[in-house]
Amino acid sequence: MIHKKNKNYFKIALINLVILYTLLYLIELGINFKKNKLFKNKRLYYLNTLQDKNPENKIYLNFGVYKLLDKKQKILPLSGYENSTIILCLDEYNQPVIFSSDNYGFNNSINENNDFLLIGDSYVQGMCVHNKDNLNSQFKKFSHNTNSLGVGGNGPLLELATFKEYKNQYDYNNIILFITPSNDYLDLSKEIKNEILLNYLNNKNFNQNLKDEDNKKLKILILNSFFGNKTKRFFNDVFSVYHFNLKSLVNSIEDLIKNKKISKINYDYLYDKKLDKFFIKILDEFISTLRNEEKKFYVVFNSVSPDILYPKSENAKKLKNLLLNEKLEILKDFLKSKEISYFDFNQYIINKYNEDNISNIFKKIDGRWDHYTERGFYEITKQIHINLF
Repeated sequence: MIHKKNKNYFKIALINLVILYTLLYLIELGINFKKNKLFKNKRLYYLNTLQDKNPENKIYLNFGVYKLLDKKQKILPLSGYENSTIILCLDEYNQPVIFSSDNYGFNNSINENNDFLLIGDSYVQGMCVHNKDNLNSQFKKFSHNTNSLGVGGNGPLLELATFKEYKNQYDYNNIILFITPSNDYLDLSKEIKNEILLNYLNNKNFNQNLKDEDNKKLKILILNSFFGNKTKRFFNDVFSVYHFNLKSLVNSIEDLIKNKKISKINYDYLYDKKLDKFFIKILDEFISTLRNEEKKFYVVFNSVSPDILYPKSENAKKLKNLLLNEKLEILKDFLKSKEISYFDFNQYIINKYNEDNISNIFKKIDGRWDHYTERGFYEITKQIHINLF
């Protein structure tokens, strides 16, 4: 009798779980339909599909160095797979953006006699536009040859390390460092915990010698270990494409909680004066290194995202003020004291655009503000050409 009763309880619980999951799944479908994301393919789908079509040409996902910062490794790779086909991202049309990496894993077609070497994060790497519209291509429209050492997720210290490690492998006259206020301070707060990266800042002669053949082989082993079997997770891909994992619903709940809890405590790192000192020390290291080499140093401040540019709440307004009027002013004052030319794209956008037409500059992917549009990349390059050179 007790066994039968327990069996009935189990059936009732199971039915309730099925009903609950069905309701949540319907909400998930509604969210994705509204965001125009319903049953769209993921990067793994394109990776495996393209690989099946090109079995002789190994294809990889883009790699972000920041994902290894908390790992204990003999070396810290500072770029992705070299001389390979890389899926960088999926654009607003759910199509893959693909590039061929150069000899050192960066998104370049090697030029001789480059006017500038571009240093930065995902904006410099080309998220999420095809190569004909990224910064390297845009600069060519203004008769400037460039190569870039951009990697998505890089912050100031990773950018310094990448520059020091690979600067001698590229032919260039001067450099442009792109600073992204929206995330560079958070990135830096994590980077300063990595001992290898700190060596690039504290030891002028430090170098991992990642160009060495043995280290190149070790780098491949580390990257292969990181990706593991992720690229073969067929069921994971199916669950994502058909939304069985309820990811959008979970993200929506997280966004709702975050929006209600935007407060000083969420941005504690922005109140850490130590980060300002590290940031300035990094800039000073760039300056001194380039002066020794008799090359010029320019700085460009990327725009913060439209969510910050056009805040909806008092706390969001405080964040905008903290980033644009306090944090950037500290960096600008330092650059002025060193007679370094800079351009702030934030001020240009504030003067020229508004909430109604900002989509000309920033694109939305999966319902969220992403990187610049093709026009945005052209506009920032044009303004750099006008204001800095």
